[in-house]
Amino acid sequence: MLDRLSSPERAPTRVGVVMASLRARMDSRALAPGARLPSVRALAASMTVSKSTVVEAYDRLIAEGAVVARRG
Repeated sequence: MLDRLSSPERAPTRVGVVMASLRARMDSRALAPGARLPSVRALAASMTVSKSTVVEAYDRLIAEGAVVARRG
């Protein structure tokens, strides 16, 4: 019982779900290396999340080194 209390299972956050979706697309090569990511607005609409959620997911992926930000 103590184990259940010390490590509760958390539901994934919306940011985490967006990040996982993008990682899955990268792993499956649906997003090829060097390809542009979907726009914040388009991804937010397709995943039914706010634009700020997508921005946070992109920022975290950049911080992790999973994607590279470029002006475009």
